[in-house]
Amino acid sequence: MRKLAPFSLMILFLFISCAKNIKTELTVEQKNAIVAEVEKVHDDLMANLSKLDIDIWTEPWSKNEFVAATSGVNYFRTLNEFRDSVKYWFSLRERQTIEIVERNIKVLAPDLVLLTCILNWDILFKNGEQEYSSNSPVTSIWKKESEGWKSICLHESWKGN
Repeated sequence: MRKLAPFSLMILFLFISCAKNIKTELTVEQKNAIVAEVEKVHDDLMANLSKLDIDIWTEPWSKNEFVAATSGVNYFRTLNEFRDSVKYWFSLRERQTIEIVERNIKVLAPDLVLLTCILNWDILFKNGEQEYSSNSPVTSIWKKESEGWKSICLHESWKGN
């Protein structure tokens, strides 16, 4: 019996160390709750985009973990670069409305979500001569931070009328 004690302890130690590495799968209810949280933040962002207010636009973006953004053919390495570009485009617009045509949210981890959607943009520029409509596919990655869900990466494509 004494000869089995060290072996038993080794098996117990191995079991405990392996158990720490086992990731628990999120339940359907947990995933649904995460999806609902991200949908709410995304819905608020879409509603606020019509206000053409850069400060409101900046709210759902991660200030600390921003990776990159691609909009059309433009690539932005920092949130400030992306913000400056959006601010410029906002300054040219009289109004805009955005409708979510389709949206899919995939929970990757308890604090990480992949959101894909198609947005219908209707934009009237200040010169009054040019109206622009586009169905634009968007892919974004959202991370749960202490302040809530924040977008850390975005790719959006634009196609014209």
